[in-house]
Amino acid sequence: MPLSSGTAFSAGLAVGLAGAAAAYVLSEWRRRGRRRRSPRVPAESTIRLMTRLAMQHGAINLSQGFPNEPPPAVMLCSAAGALLAGESAESAAAMATRLDLMLRENLDRPGRRDVLNQYSIPCGYPPLRAQISAHYADYMPSVPADPEENITVVLGATEGFAVTLRALCEPGDAVVFFEPFHELYPSQCVIWGMQPRAVTLRECQLSGEWSYELCELRAALRGARLLLFNSPHNPTGKVFNRVELDEIAALCVELDVMVVTDEIYQFILFEEPAVKHRHYSLATRAGMLERTCIVNAVSKSASATGWRIGWVISPKHLTPAIRACHDQLVVQAPTPLQFGAVTTLALGRKYFDAIAPDYQAKRDVLAAALRAAHFDVLALPQGAYYLFVGFLNVPALKGLSPTQAVMCMIEEHGVACVPGDNFYLGKSKTDPETGGRYLRFAFVRSHDLLQAAITRLKAMPATA
Repeated sequence: MPLSSGTAFSAGLAVGLAGAAAAYVLSEWRRRGRRRRSPRVPAESTIRLMTRLAMQHGAINLSQGFPNEPPPAVMLCSAAGALLAGESAESAAAMATRLDLMLRENLDRPGRRDVLNQYSIPCGYPPLRAQISAHYADYMPSVPADPEENITVVLGATEGFAVTLRALCEPGDAVVFFEPFHELYPSQCVIWGMQPRAVTLRECQLSGEWSYELCELRAALRGARLLLFNSPHNPTGKVFNRVELDEIAALCVELDVMVVTDEIYQFILFEEPAVKHRHYSLATRAGMLERTCIVNAVSKSASATGWRIGWVISPKHLTPAIRACHDQLVVQAPTPLQFGAVTTLALGRKYFDAIAPDYQAKRDVLAAALRAAHFDVLALPQGAYYLFVGFLNVPALKGLSPTQAVMCMIEEHGVACVPGDNFYLGKSKTDPETGGRYLRFAFVRSHDLLQAAITRLKAMPATA
């Protein structure tokens, strides 16, 4: 019996929908299969493995190419001069000369041996890994931080991001982050052949609060391999609260997305009359321990950005791939500076909990000066050490693009800052509500230098 046209249409539609559903299931299965395949990464160095085995078994190490004799005395004194008197090259050289005169006899002693100016174990000087472990036992006891299973010392946080991206992702994978962002996020994605996806944080023009659309985040995370997550946030100063962290974590679990956290500003958190902002790592939220790597460093908290001493805290099953990428890319962070970082982390809460108040005072004075110069400072940053402010109403900068505004600030007003479009992707770079609106000022300078900048801001014309 022939089918009516309506029945035939319904049957055809059902078959078409069933076919589409099957195709979707098949593509989803293939996509998840691709994502769950372990990325191809190199093995750790065999040469450096021989050194570790020599140490383990008490063998005389003739395997790896490093001496057991010290560098030239003048080189050691020059490095120490820079560490102790780093105001300028001249002050460092003067200190180096003094040290050379004081220590020459000891440094020229025949037969002197050396360990701490040579290669260390690639994954980190053991006492430093032990101190990092103790540091996290105090501040984040729920996060596994075993020196052997979870901690890799890296060449600053920048290398930490690079090796985790490469260890966890393949070329072509999508990596999600919030914009505005630190410029290294999309840059490293490009280096590794990954696809950057930005989710926009928007500033409320009444409250100054920065927020995101959950549906936009969900859409970006769907099919992505990894979320790069920064809190306290550069450049906005936003500190993500527990409600936000929990909904982000739930999406990552639901959509099977790995996470790398940028926690470099962990200890730069400000207190307001009604609230004390606190840092909570995304790794501590439900379901996140096994899918989250934490990246941090001594750079910001110890005012040592040139030392390049950072670390990655990773789940045990991810550590070997991260260490292999690190080993083959840079070998290690500088051994003598790792030695210095041990003492820094050993300072504990007495030091780290006292960092923020001085930055808060600097934030407040620079924010007031920027407001007086007609920059839009809608709300003070909750953490980190940047002011991300609107410039469109500044008389001296009217009608300028962010880059033009920055050049005007530098050349005509003697204050350097960063154009807002540097922190955005695509159309957001020129949108007058996002990248086209902002400039970033850093208040991580001495009080006298900030006061000099404030004097120059006060001299800016009040009218166009």
